[in-house]
Amino acid sequence: MPIPTKNIDETNEEFIERCMADDTMVEEYEDDQRLAICSLQLEEERDTNFPTKDEDKKVSLKNSNYPQFDYDYALKLKEDYPSIWKAGGNIRGNDAFMLWGRARDGQETEAITEWIKEREAWIARHYEDGKQFKGDKEPNLSNVGGVVAQIKWGVIGTLGESGMKEVISVLKKKIDNKEDKFINMKNKEIRTFNVQDLELRMDGENPVVVGYGAVFNSESNDLGGFREFIAPGAFEGRLEDDVRFLINHDGLPLARTTNGTLRLSVDEKGLKYEAKLNPNVSTSRDLIELLKDGTINQSSFAFIVEDDSWEVKDGTNYRTINKVSRLYDVSSVTYPAYDAASSSVALRSMQEWQEKEEAKKLEESLEAEKLEGIKEEEDLKQRSLNEMRLRILKNKY
Repeated sequence: MPIPTKNIDETNEEFIERCMADDTMVEEYEDDQRLAICSLQLEEERDTNFPTKDEDKKVSLKNSNYPQFDYDYALKLKEDYPSIWKAGGNIRGNDAFMLWGRARDGQETEAITEWIKEREAWIARHYEDGKQFKGDKEPNLSNVGGVVAQIKWGVIGTLGESGMKEVISVLKKKIDNKEDKFINMKNKEIRTFNVQDLELRMDGENPVVVGYGAVFNSESNDLGGFREFIAPGAFEGRLEDDVRFLINHDGLPLARTTNGTLRLSVDEKGLKYEAKLNPNVSTSRDLIELLKDGTINQSSFAFIVEDDSWEVKDGTNYRTINKVSRLYDVSSVTYPAYDAASSSVALRSMQEWQEKEEAKKLEESLEAEKLEGIKEEEDLKQRSLNEMRLRILKNKY
Protein backbone atom coordinates (compact mmCIF):
# COMPACT_ATOMS: atom_id res chain seq x y z
CA MET A 1 0.00 0.00 0.00
CA PRO A 2 1.69 3.28 -1.12
CA ILE A 3 2.06 5.97 1.54
CA PRO A 4 1.61 9.59 0.36
CA THR A 5 4.80 11.66 -0.06
CA LYS A 6 5.28 15.37 0.58
CA ASN A 7 5.12 17.71 -2.42
CA ILE A 8 7.95 20.24 -2.79
CA ASP A 9 5.57 23.24 -2.47
CA GLU A 10 3.66 21.74 0.46
CA THR A 11 4.08 22.73 4.10
CA ASN A 12 4.42 20.10 6.82
CA GLU A 13 0.90 20.88 8.10
CA GLU A 14 -0.59 20.61 4.61
CA PHE A 15 1.11 17.25 4.05
CA ILE A 16 -0.15 15.82 7.37
CA GLU A 17 -3.69 16.99 6.56
CA ARG A 18 -3.57 15.42 3.07
CA CYS A 19 -1.97 12.22 4.34
CA MET A 20 -4.59 11.84 7.08
CA ALA A 21 -7.40 12.30 4.52
CA ASP A 22 -5.97 9.87 1.94
CA ASP A 23 -8.66 7.31 1.04
CA THR A 24 -6.37 4.28 1.22
CA MET A 25 -4.87 5.44 4.54
CA VAL A 26 -8.35 5.99 6.00
CA GLU A 27 -9.40 2.48 4.91
CA GLU A 28 -6.30 0.76 6.27
CA TYR A 29 -5.60 2.61 9.57
CA GLU A 30 -7.30 4.17 12.55
CA ASP A 31 -6.78 7.90 13.21
CA ASP A 32 -3.92 7.54 15.68
CA GLN A 33 -2.16 5.00 13.47
CA ARG A 34 -2.46 7.25 10.41
CA LEU A 35 -1.02 10.19 12.33
CA ALA A 36 1.97 8.14 13.45
CA ILE A 37 2.63 6.80 9.94
CA CYS A 38 2.23 10.22 8.29
CA SER A 39 4.57 11.78 10.86
CA LEU A 40 7.20 9.11 10.23
CA GLN A 41 6.86 9.63 6.47
CA LEU A 42 7.39 13.38 6.95
CA GLU A 43 10.52 12.70 8.99
CA GLU A 44 11.91 10.58 6.15
CA GLU A 45 11.02 13.28 3.60
CA ARG A 46 13.10 15.81 5.55
CA ASP A 47 16.15 13.63 5.08
CA THR A 48 15.74 13.00 1.36
CA ASN A 49 13.97 15.94 -0.34
CA PHE A 50 17.18 17.85 -1.22
CA PRO A 51 20.06 17.75 -3.71
CA THR A 52 22.31 14.80 -2.86
CA LYS A 53 26.02 14.21 -3.14
CA ASP A 54 27.17 10.60 -3.28
CA GLU A 55 25.27 8.76 -0.54
CA ASP A 56 24.80 11.80 1.73
CA LYS A 57 21.10 12.72 1.67
CA LYS A 58 21.11 15.21 4.54
CA VAL A 59 19.61 18.68 4.02
CA SER A 60 22.62 20.92 4.59
CA LEU A 61 24.54 23.80 3.06
CA LYS A 62 27.28 21.31 2.23
CA ASN A 63 24.92 19.43 -0.07
CA SER A 64 23.59 22.54 -1.83
CA ASN A 65 23.99 22.93 -5.58
CA TYR A 66 25.10 26.53 -4.93
CA PRO A 67 28.33 27.33 -3.01
CA GLN A 68 28.30 29.79 -0.13
CA PHE A 69 29.38 33.41 -0.41
CA ASP A 70 32.10 34.78 1.91
CA TYR A 71 30.24 35.09 5.23
CA ASP A 72 32.83 37.31 6.94
CA TYR A 73 32.71 39.73 4.00
CA ALA A 74 28.91 39.83 4.19
CA LEU A 75 28.96 40.47 7.94
CA LYS A 76 31.42 43.35 7.58
CA LEU A 77 29.33 44.85 4.77
CA LYS A 78 26.27 44.74 7.03
CA GLU A 79 28.12 46.46 9.87
CA ASP A 80 30.13 49.05 7.91
CA TYR A 81 27.77 50.02 5.08
CA PRO A 82 24.14 49.89 6.27
CA SER A 83 22.98 51.95 3.28
CA ILE A 84 24.25 49.25 0.90
CA TRP A 85 22.84 46.49 3.09
CA LYS A 86 19.38 48.08 3.09
CA ALA A 87 19.41 48.18 -0.72
CA GLY A 88 19.36 44.38 -0.84
CA GLY A 89 15.81 43.27 -0.55
CA ASN A 90 13.07 43.04 2.02
CA ILE A 91 12.65 41.68 5.53
CA ARG A 92 12.97 38.09 4.28
CA GLY A 93 16.47 38.90 3.04
CA ASN A 94 17.46 40.01 6.54
CA ASP A 95 15.91 36.86 7.97
CA ALA A 96 17.87 34.83 5.43
CA PHE A 97 21.16 36.27 6.64
CA MET A 98 20.29 35.44 10.25
CA LEU A 99 19.32 31.88 9.32
CA TRP A 100 22.45 31.49 7.19
CA GLY A 101 24.56 32.31 10.24
CA ARG A 102 22.71 29.75 12.34
CA ALA A 103 23.08 27.10 9.66
CA ARG A 104 26.82 27.79 9.55
CA ASP A 105 26.92 27.30 13.32
CA GLY A 106 25.53 23.80 12.87
CA GLN A 107 21.97 24.36 14.06
CA GLU A 108 19.59 21.76 12.61
CA THR A 109 16.14 22.94 13.68
CA GLU A 110 13.15 22.60 11.39
CA ALA A 111 13.32 26.35 10.65
CA ILE A 112 16.93 26.02 9.49
CA THR A 113 16.19 22.95 7.38
CA GLU A 114 13.25 24.64 5.69
CA TRP A 115 15.33 27.76 5.02
CA ILE A 116 18.10 25.73 3.36
CA LYS A 117 15.51 24.30 1.00
CA GLU A 118 14.10 27.78 0.41
CA ARG A 119 17.62 29.07 -0.32
CA GLU A 120 18.01 26.44 -3.03
CA ALA A 121 14.80 27.56 -4.74
CA TRP A 122 15.55 31.26 -4.26
CA ILE A 123 18.93 31.27 -6.02
CA ALA A 124 17.53 29.18 -8.86
CA ARG A 125 15.19 32.10 -9.55
CA HIS A 126 17.70 34.89 -8.85
CA TYR A 127 20.97 33.48 -10.18
CA GLU A 128 21.15 36.02 -13.04
CA ASP A 129 20.62 39.05 -10.77
CA GLY A 130 23.52 41.45 -11.28
CA LYS A 131 24.24 40.46 -14.88
CA GLN A 132 23.87 44.11 -15.89
CA PHE A 133 27.24 44.81 -14.25
CA LYS A 134 29.03 42.54 -16.71
CA GLY A 135 28.96 45.50 -19.09
CA ASP A 136 29.79 49.13 -18.37
CA LYS A 137 26.88 49.81 -16.03
CA GLU A 138 27.94 51.56 -12.81
CA PRO A 139 26.47 50.29 -9.53
CA ASN A 140 24.42 52.58 -7.32
CA LEU A 141 22.01 52.12 -4.42
CA SER A 142 19.09 51.85 -6.84
CA ASN A 143 20.39 49.03 -9.05
CA VAL A 144 22.61 46.95 -6.75
CA GLY A 145 19.76 45.31 -4.81
CA GLY A 146 19.96 41.96 -6.61
CA VAL A 147 23.64 41.48 -5.80
CA VAL A 148 23.17 42.50 -2.16
CA ALA A 149 20.21 40.13 -1.85
CA GLN A 150 22.41 37.28 -3.11
CA ILE A 151 24.94 38.17 -0.41
CA LYS A 152 22.22 38.14 2.26
CA TRP A 153 21.10 34.68 1.14
CA GLY A 154 24.72 33.51 1.17
CA VAL A 155 24.83 32.49 -2.48
CA ILE A 156 27.08 33.26 -5.45
CA GLY A 157 25.31 34.47 -8.57
CA THR A 158 26.24 34.90 -12.21
CA LEU A 159 28.98 37.46 -11.47
CA GLY A 160 30.94 35.00 -9.35
CA GLU A 161 32.15 35.90 -5.87
CA SER A 162 34.99 38.17 -7.06
CA GLY A 163 32.65 39.97 -9.47
CA MET A 164 30.08 40.55 -6.73
CA LYS A 165 32.76 41.94 -4.42
CA GLU A 166 34.04 44.23 -7.18
CA VAL A 167 30.56 45.71 -7.68
CA ILE A 168 30.26 46.34 -3.94
CA SER A 169 33.78 47.82 -3.82
CA VAL A 170 32.92 50.40 -6.50
CA LEU A 171 29.79 51.39 -4.58
CA LYS A 172 31.71 51.62 -1.30
CA LYS A 173 34.12 54.15 -2.84
CA LYS A 174 31.25 56.28 -4.07
CA ILE A 175 29.63 56.28 -0.65
CA ASP A 176 32.91 57.03 1.13
CA ASN A 177 33.49 60.09 -1.05
CA LYS A 178 29.98 61.38 -0.41
CA GLU A 179 30.21 60.74 3.32
CA ASP A 180 33.45 62.67 3.59
CA LYS A 181 31.80 65.70 2.00
CA PHE A 182 28.28 65.58 3.39
CA ILE A 183 27.22 62.72 5.60
CA ASN A 184 29.96 63.35 8.15
CA MET A 185 28.76 66.92 8.67
CA LYS A 186 25.23 65.59 9.03
CA ASN A 187 26.45 63.30 11.83
CA LYS A 188 28.43 65.95 13.70
CA GLU A 189 27.56 66.35 17.38
CA ILE A 190 28.48 68.99 19.98
CA ARG A 191 28.85 68.62 23.75
CA THR A 192 29.56 71.30 26.37
CA PHE A 193 31.29 71.11 29.79
CA ASN A 194 31.81 73.62 32.57
CA VAL A 195 35.48 74.58 32.84
CA GLN A 196 36.04 74.31 36.59
CA ASP A 197 39.84 74.40 36.46
CA LEU A 198 40.37 76.80 33.57
CA GLU A 199 43.93 78.09 33.47
CA LEU A 200 45.35 81.16 31.77
CA ARG A 201 49.11 81.39 31.39
CA MET A 202 51.65 83.24 29.30
CA ASP A 203 54.08 81.80 26.79
CA GLY A 204 56.31 84.79 26.14
CA GLU A 205 53.92 87.39 24.78
CA ASN A 206 51.26 84.85 23.87
CA PRO A 207 48.38 84.07 26.23
CA VAL A 208 47.59 80.34 26.54
CA VAL A 209 44.16 78.98 27.40
CA VAL A 210 44.22 75.57 29.11
CA GLY A 211 41.09 73.56 29.74
CA TYR A 212 39.15 70.37 29.01
CA GLY A 213 37.00 69.98 25.93
CA ALA A 214 35.55 66.70 27.24
CA VAL A 215 35.46 64.97 30.64
CA PHE A 216 35.50 61.16 30.99
CA ASN A 217 32.93 59.17 32.96
CA SER A 218 30.95 62.29 33.84
CA GLU A 219 27.18 61.98 33.54
CA SER A 220 25.70 64.62 31.30
CA ASN A 221 22.48 66.54 31.76
CA ASP A 222 19.32 65.24 30.11
CA LEU A 223 19.99 65.52 26.38
CA GLY A 224 16.40 65.05 25.30
CA GLY A 225 15.47 61.52 26.32
CA PHE A 226 18.86 60.19 27.38
CA ARG A 227 21.99 60.91 29.40
CA GLU A 228 25.53 60.35 28.28
CA PHE A 229 29.04 59.35 29.34
CA ILE A 230 32.32 59.62 27.43
CA ALA A 231 34.54 56.59 27.91
CA PRO A 232 38.32 56.83 28.43
CA GLY A 233 39.88 55.88 25.12
CA ALA A 234 37.17 57.60 23.08
CA PHE A 235 39.72 59.94 21.52
CA GLU A 236 42.34 57.33 20.70
CA GLY A 237 43.87 58.18 17.32
CA ARG A 238 42.18 61.60 17.18
CA LEU A 239 44.87 63.84 18.67
CA GLU A 240 46.52 64.22 15.25
CA ASP A 241 43.33 65.41 13.54
CA ASP A 242 43.20 68.91 12.06
CA VAL A 243 41.41 70.51 15.03
CA ARG A 244 40.62 74.20 15.52
CA PHE A 245 40.12 76.28 18.65
CA LEU A 246 37.03 78.43 18.13
CA ILE A 247 34.46 80.53 19.94
CA ASN A 248 31.00 78.96 19.82
CA HIS A 249 32.19 76.52 17.11
CA ASP A 250 32.19 79.35 14.61
CA GLY A 251 34.31 82.06 13.03
CA LEU A 252 38.02 82.21 12.30
CA PRO A 253 40.22 79.79 14.26
CA LEU A 254 42.18 81.29 17.15
CA ALA A 255 44.52 78.28 17.28
CA ARG A 256 45.02 75.08 15.27
CA THR A 257 46.77 71.75 15.69
CA THR A 258 48.32 71.82 12.21
CA ASN A 259 50.49 74.88 13.04
CA GLY A 260 51.23 73.85 16.62
CA THR A 261 49.23 76.63 18.31
CA LEU A 262 46.68 74.08 19.60
CA ARG A 263 47.93 71.08 21.53
CA LEU A 264 45.66 68.18 22.51
CA SER A 265 46.33 65.50 25.09
CA VAL A 266 44.42 62.94 27.13
CA ASP A 267 44.80 62.32 30.86
CA GLU A 268 42.72 60.54 33.49
CA LYS A 269 40.23 63.42 33.53
CA GLY A 270 39.51 63.88 29.85
CA LEU A 271 40.49 65.61 26.62
CA LYS A 272 42.82 68.47 27.52
CA TYR A 273 43.62 71.38 25.23
CA GLU A 274 46.23 74.15 25.30
CA ALA A 275 45.45 76.98 22.89
CA LYS A 276 48.23 79.51 22.27
CA LEU A 277 46.54 82.73 21.17
CA ASN A 278 47.86 85.58 19.05
CA PRO A 279 47.71 88.82 21.10
CA ASN A 280 47.49 90.84 17.90
CA VAL A 281 44.07 89.38 17.15
CA SER A 282 41.32 91.38 18.80
CA THR A 283 39.06 88.34 19.23
CA SER A 284 41.81 86.61 21.22
CA ARG A 285 42.18 89.63 23.54
CA ASP A 286 38.41 89.80 24.06
CA LEU A 287 38.24 86.11 24.88
CA ILE A 288 41.01 86.36 27.48
CA GLU A 289 39.19 89.16 29.31
CA LEU A 290 35.88 87.26 29.26
CA LEU A 291 37.60 84.11 30.58
CA LYS A 292 39.31 86.07 33.35
CA ASP A 293 36.11 87.55 34.75
CA GLY A 294 34.17 84.31 34.37
CA THR A 295 31.74 85.57 31.74
CA ILE A 296 32.76 82.59 29.65
CA ASN A 297 33.31 79.43 31.70
CA GLN A 298 32.40 76.52 29.45
CA SER A 299 34.25 74.43 26.90
CA SER A 300 32.77 72.35 24.11
CA PHE A 301 33.89 69.99 21.35
CA ALA A 302 32.45 69.00 17.98
CA PHE A 303 32.84 65.39 16.88
CA ILE A 304 31.47 62.34 15.07
CA VAL A 305 30.86 59.08 16.93
CA GLU A 306 32.27 55.85 15.52
CA ASP A 307 31.06 53.53 18.26
CA ASP A 308 28.56 53.93 21.08
CA SER A 309 26.57 51.65 23.36
CA TRP A 310 23.25 51.96 25.16
CA GLU A 311 21.63 50.64 28.30
CA VAL A 312 18.64 51.39 30.52
CA LYS A 313 19.09 52.11 34.23
CA ASP A 314 16.13 52.90 36.47
CA GLY A 315 14.03 53.79 33.46
CA THR A 316 16.61 56.19 31.98
CA ASN A 317 18.42 55.63 28.68
CA TYR A 318 22.20 55.96 28.96
CA ARG A 319 24.59 56.31 26.05
CA THR A 320 28.34 55.72 26.30
CA ILE A 321 30.55 57.19 23.59
CA ASN A 322 33.24 54.55 23.16
CA LYS A 323 35.10 55.92 20.16
CA VAL A 324 35.16 59.17 18.20
CA SER A 325 35.93 58.92 14.48
CA ARG A 326 36.47 62.62 13.82
CA LEU A 327 37.29 65.59 16.05
CA TYR A 328 36.50 68.96 14.47
CA ASP A 329 37.10 71.61 17.09
CA VAL A 330 37.26 72.57 20.74
CA SER A 331 35.60 75.84 21.63
CA SER A 332 35.01 78.30 24.39
CA VAL A 333 31.25 78.77 24.44
CA THR A 334 28.77 81.22 25.86
CA TYR A 335 25.92 78.72 26.28
CA PRO A 336 25.41 74.94 26.30
CA ALA A 337 24.90 73.33 22.91
CA TYR A 338 22.33 70.73 24.00
CA ASP A 339 19.74 71.81 21.48
CA ALA A 340 17.65 69.53 19.25
CA ALA A 341 20.07 69.69 16.33
CA SER A 342 23.01 68.69 18.52
CA SER A 343 21.21 65.70 20.02
CA SER A 344 19.43 64.46 16.88
CA VAL A 345 22.31 62.18 15.82
CA ALA A 346 22.39 60.54 19.24
CA LEU A 347 18.61 60.17 19.20
CA ARG A 348 18.85 58.35 15.88
CA SER A 349 21.45 56.04 17.42
CA MET A 350 19.15 55.44 20.39
CA GLN A 351 16.22 54.63 18.08
CA GLU A 352 18.32 52.13 16.13
CA TRP A 353 19.39 50.50 19.40
CA GLN A 354 15.80 50.29 20.62
CA GLU A 355 14.71 48.74 17.31
CA LYS A 356 17.48 46.15 17.54
CA GLU A 357 16.46 45.30 21.10
CA GLU A 358 12.83 44.86 20.02
CA ALA A 359 13.89 42.72 17.05
CA LYS A 360 16.06 40.61 19.36
CA LYS A 361 13.16 40.05 21.75
CA LEU A 362 10.87 39.15 18.86
CA GLU A 363 13.43 36.73 17.45
CA GLU A 364 13.85 35.05 20.82
CA SER A 365 10.07 34.80 21.20
CA LEU A 366 9.61 33.30 17.74
CA GLU A 367 12.42 30.83 18.32
CA ALA A 368 10.87 29.77 21.62
CA GLU A 369 7.52 29.27 19.87
CA LYS A 370 9.18 27.18 17.16
CA LEU A 371 10.94 25.01 19.72
CA GLU A 372 7.71 24.57 21.66
CA GLY A 373 5.88 23.61 18.47
CA ILE A 374 8.55 21.06 17.55
CA LYS A 375 8.42 19.62 21.07
CA GLU A 376 4.62 19.32 20.95
CA GLU A 377 4.83 17.65 17.54
CA GLU A 378 7.42 15.17 18.78
CA ASP A 379 5.40 14.46 21.91
CA LEU A 380 2.26 13.87 19.87
CA LYS A 381 4.10 11.55 17.51
CA GLN A 382 5.63 9.63 20.39
CA ARG A 383 2.27 9.23 22.12
CA SER A 384 0.71 7.97 18.90
CA LEU A 385 3.50 5.47 18.38
CA ASN A 386 3.23 4.23 21.96
CA GLU A 387 -0.51 3.79 21.65
CA MET A 388 -0.10 1.97 18.33
CA ARG A 389 2.49 -0.39 19.89
CA LEU A 390 0.11 -1.15 22.78
CA ARG A 391 -2.71 -2.00 20.38
CA ILE A 392 -0.43 -4.21 18.31
CA LEU A 393 0.70 -6.02 21.48
CA LYS A 394 -2.90 -6.49 22.67
CA ASN A 395 -3.94 -7.89 19.28
CA LYS A 396 -0.91 -10.18 19.30
CA TYR A 397 -1.58 -11.66 22.72
